[in-house]
Amino acid sequence: MRRRAIRPAAAAVCAALALVGCATAPPAAEPPSAVPPSAVPMLLEVLQLRGDVAGGFVELRVTNQRADELVIERASYGSSAWTATMVRADEARIPPGARRNLRLQLPEPTCAEGPIEHRATLELADGTVVEGEPQDPHGQLDALDDLVCEARAFARDVASIRWLEPGSPADASGPAVLRLEVSPAAGAGEVLGSVDEIAATVLLAPADAQGARLEALPVALQVIAGAAPTVVDVPLVPGRCDLHAVAEDKQGTIFRIRATAAGEPVDLLLPVPDAQRDALLGWVVARCAR
Repeated sequence: MRRRAIRPAAAAVCAALALVGCATAPPAAEPPSAVPPSAVPMLLEVLQLRGDVAGGFVELRVTNQRADELVIERASYGSSAWTATMVRADEARIPPGARRNLRLQLPEPTCAEGPIEHRATLELADGTVVEGEPQDPHGQLDALDDLVCEARAFARDVASIRWLEPGSPADASGPAVLRLEVSPAAGAGEVLGSVDEIAATVLLAPADAQGARLEALPVALQVIAGAAPTVVDVPLVPGRCDLHAVAEDKQGTIFRIRATAAGEPVDLLLPVPDAQRDALLGWVVARCAR
């Protein structure tokens, strides 16, 4: 009853105030409905190139399959494997039949179990919104978060590992020495796992006491819960001396560390931090010039 009694009063007020805009506001325009990539048509793919690994990037590849230029104003990619949606707001123009990689910075991974759900959304200059699940042409999707998630799990269950500041002769007269710090997880003295060996990369190789190149440096470090951190010295020699290999290096300072956790083998990929990477590459050039 009260609601019905209010209506005449409201109508009278609105009539009295008609000159000051008591009219009902028009409904907001609805956003355009998304169409699948096949409707444009275009092909969407997700991949990671060699140069993306160390910096933590991924590529959203867009192939223009229509007869005229494709102009993308905004692109986003979201996945259940990552904690945030990745966005690029710069314009991308793709000629007919061409493809373009839109580079995206990976956020922190969720490290969640189960199948990955992912979706890309493109906003085109003509107002079209394209939405669809990108293809995984190289079968990389499940492994994109391995670099972080495996190291995170190993740190939780066995030990955290990191590269300390390397040591390199100023005149490049001898090996460079990387220093790997292994800090065991808390506990009461039980054996948690091990760090077994550090493998060579395409650019750098571990060396023995005589300076000879090794395919992998034996470490054989048993990790004891609650123990003090251990530092492992890793002497290095250049694996290659051709200058273009150094100049175009993408993965030469990402080291594979073979370890175990609860008796199971684990492969960890540990990149050298950027500042140390530059110093190592400079040492390789100087060492190869001797």
